[in-house]
Amino acid sequence: MKTIFNQKTALSFLLLFSLTLSVSMAQTDDVVILDSDFPNSGGLIASLPVNVVLIEAKTSATLTETLKQALAKNPSVKNIHLFAPSSDASIDFGERSYTAAALGQQLDPSDFSANTGVTVFVYSCSLAKNAAGISLLENISSGTGFNVASCASCNDINEEFNFDYSVRPLNTTSNLFE
Repeated sequence: MKTIFNQKTALSFLLLFSLTLSVSMAQTDDVVILDSDFPNSGGLIASLPVNVVLIEAKTSATLTETLKQALAKNPSVKNIHLFAPSSDASIDFGERSYTAAALGQQLDPSDFSANTGVTVFVYSCSLAKNAAGISLLENISSGTGFNVASCASCNDINEEFNFDYSVRPLNTTSNLFE
């Protein structure tokens, strides 16, 4: 009897362990990078799908460091969703304001060459509407090798968001919340 009890206990433990391991390893192809100054960040965090990796940017982190961290946390990432305040010509991230020229000097494509097929979705209603913003998005793309997409048709970040601008054609047009 004692042997049967131990076998059943061992089998139950093994099943529980494998179930826990498979659930903890289930990740999506998405990583969310959230700047602490992004409007309604608490609501955004609450609405994220459960198995999405979330990186809350620290004030001292650069955009380059945070992109590398996103790739390290989820090596199979296909979509990076960037939520950071922006203007017509810059992204504010970690107490820094990044323009096209600044990012062009900071990003090195060799740092990201191992990751292909990644798209960075920039949640902004202003960058894709003007030449300076488009230049910034193009510099992110050329500095990382990633496709970069944003929205040119929205007026407010709280309305329905369509990624109608991208540096290269998009493989997917869905967003994180669909």
